[in-house]
Amino acid sequence: MMSRTEFRFASQKTWLVTVVVLAVLWSIGVQRTAAGLINDECPNVIGNRDIYKKVDWICEDCANIFRTSGLANLCRSNCFRNMDFLWCVYASERQAEKDELTRYVSILSAGNGSE
Repeated sequence: MMSRTEFRFASQKTWLVTVVVLAVLWSIGVQRTAAGLINDECPNVIGNRDIYKKVDWICEDCANIFRTSGLANLCRSNCFRNMDFLWCVYASERQAEKDELTRYVSILSAGNGSE
């Protein structure tokens, strides 16, 4: 049989372990949420977030113009190296920026094997 002191200690230890496990799980969840905001297919987003935002805005505009479910994700696929992205550049009347946007995509996708 456990004494009352031993029981309290065991209970406190259990609560402490529970709190630590919940804190770790919460931390992992926060990190995954933050990471989910970044396109995993673009290896060079870190350090180039301003460029990413400019390119991503094309996909957001396109999705808002056409109100098509999943269009923004199609536009972002393969780190923006796809026909949907180019289609969105023209559809959002940003042809004048095409060369600059293409350069941005090259910067974001450098090193992912899709050069």
